[in-house]
Amino acid sequence: MRMPEEPWSYGLFIPHDPRAVGVVRATIRHILRAARLDCIVDTAELLVSELVTNAYRNTTTDAYVSMDWEPSPSDFRVTVWDSGDGLPQPVAANAEDEGGRGLTLVESYSDTWGVHDYTDKDAGVTGKAVWFTLNPPTALPHQLG
Repeated sequence: MRMPEEPWSYGLFIPHDPRAVGVVRATIRHILRAARLDCIVDTAELLVSELVTNAYRNTTTDAYVSMDWEPSPSDFRVTVWDSGDGLPQPVAANAEDEGGRGLTLVESYSDTWGVHDYTDKDAGVTGKAVWFTLNPPTALPHQLG
C-alpha cells in the first residue's frame, strides 16, 4: 500500500439534520479511497458516525467536520466541532442500553482521541471539538507499489 506523500485537509459543514451522518460517512469513505487509504475506511466511517451522531443529539445547531492527513508520521485526524456545552466522556453502557457506546468505540478503535473545550462563559459561547486519529499500518517493502 502506498500512502499519500503530501498533507491534505478537507472540511465539511453539516446542518443539524439526521441525514448528515450518512453524508459524512459517504464523504469520508470517498476521500480515503481516493487517497488509497482503504485500510482505515471502515474504522473511520464507524468513528465519525459516532461523533456526528453525538453532535446532532446533543446540540440544536450546525456542526463542522475536518479531515486531515499528515504523511510523516502517517496520521489521519478527524475532528467534529459543535456548539454543545459540556465535555463528553465514555460511559459503561449496560447490555440492554440502546445507546451510550459511541465514545467507548472511539476510545477503543482510534489510535488517539480527545476533546478540546472552546467554551467562554463570559462571552456566552459554548463549543467543543471531539477528535480521533487513525494511523494506517506501515507497508512492508515488498507491498509498495
